[in-house]
Amino acid sequence: MARDDVPEVIDLLQSCHRRPDGTVPPRYGESHLRRMLYDATAAICPHGSNVLVAVVDGDIVGVVAYRSAFISALGWEIAYWGTSPRHQGHGVGGRLLDAALTQIRHGAAPDHFVLVRTAHPAAFARRGFHPLPDDAALMRASLRDLRLSALEGC
Repeated sequence: MARDDVPEVIDLLQSCHRRPDGTVPPRYGESHLRRMLYDATAAICPHGSNVLVAVVDGDIVGVVAYRSAFISALGWEIAYWGTSPRHQGHGVGGRLLDAALTQIRHGAAPDHFVLVRTAHPAAFARRGFHPLPDDAALMRASLRDLRLSALEGC
């Protein structure tokens, strides 16, 4: 992702997570996303995010951001994930997610884990994630247990 892509990525993430009343959750607020995305493009933050985008016909149609988790030196976090409504259901989001998880797996030790807070638990369960006991929307997977169908062997 280039610096010039930040506004388009913000629009995409907000469109994916907009509530029926037109608002977005605070973590999808423009200033929060802008700071995280600009930090990622500048690589200035030790816990900065890595951002992958999917492009179709010159338009960004999907995004996933991941970073090392703040809670543990052994953990990673899928911080943001979204696909434009027009491209949902065509595998774009799944391929992006698999690409991010593959990069994490190649850059971390097998005893590391990945966390995600999600409204789409089935997409993560298929990849070996399990809900945490006190919060079904918070899921965890060990890197050794990941199942990445789209990119196995990469």
